[in-house]
Amino acid sequence: MNLKDYPRRVYAIDQFTQPHNSELEGKSFYFVMDDGFDYELSFTGKNTVEWKYAGDAPKSATYQCLKSDETTYLLDFELEEFINTHNRVDHFFILDLEQRLVTMCVCKIGENPRFPWLVSSKYVFGAIRTEGMPLPLKRHAFTTDMLGTRVEWHWNTGMTTRHCYFTSSFYRITSESLDTMSQDRGSRQSHVLPSSDEIAQYIKIKDNMYLFSLVEEKMERALQDQLPGFHSNDMKFLQNYNRMYHVGRTFGNRKEGGAESDSTNYERCYLLFGAFGNPVRLSDEFLNAPNPYAP
Repeated sequence: MNLKDYPRRVYAIDQFTQPHNSELEGKSFYFVMDDGFDYELSFTGKNTVEWKYAGDAPKSATYQCLKSDETTYLLDFELEEFINTHNRVDHFFILDLEQRLVTMCVCKIGENPRFPWLVSSKYVFGAIRTEGMPLPLKRHAFTTDMLGTRVEWHWNTGMTTRHCYFTSSFYRITSESLDTMSQDRGSRQSHVLPSSDEIAQYIKIKDNMYLFSLVEEKMERALQDQLPGFHSNDMKFLQNYNRMYHVGRTFGNRKEGGAESDSTNYERCYLLFGAFGNPVRLSDEFLNAPNPYAP
């Protein structure tokens, strides 16, 4: 089940999602990646793409694409040979045509034998090769620019979440009515987890545009099959602070039948989302509570 099919629609996160963008159809790109493994993409249709590492045979995939501004795209696809297995693989990109830069992230489920649903994420930065032009020297990069930022994100007409980006490795989440560390996690987690802090990464794409990425790792390690419906979702938010919205996607698994189910079966969780934001004030208790996972 995707989150957009969530049975309680007030919690669905797809209401403000942009339509899939297909304007890259017919275009091809060669990415010169900093890890030495160059990558090629050819958009063969409105939602189909051929991809390969340079020197390999091309493979096909069905992609999803959203725009953050006129020249910046969020692109994502799962490798089709792994979709119906326990070892799923996802390729995620930020295509920055203005600066001729690319950020790539390979996400995998099933690499950790102790936590089989845990999502691993590996980022690589690079440049887009353009005929007749030198490769740019600059890159997208991890940043601390966002630290101290507090935003209320509106997912639909009935749900908001409040983010505090408070360290270079963590973020903290609450809601409008639960602005304390003792209440901010919801009934299914609050009596087990010491806080809502989760692993996060921050990448600067350009002025006032950032890729914020989180993996629900602490929750997965602590709870596993005990309580939550969603397992170790990897969520990536391409945030445009000039326009105060984000576009993004989630990649993970959901317990069949929901959080209260005794089922041991899991469904693929994979969809695009969007939200509008506004600055927000948060309580001192929430902001100053210690991070229990930090040394």
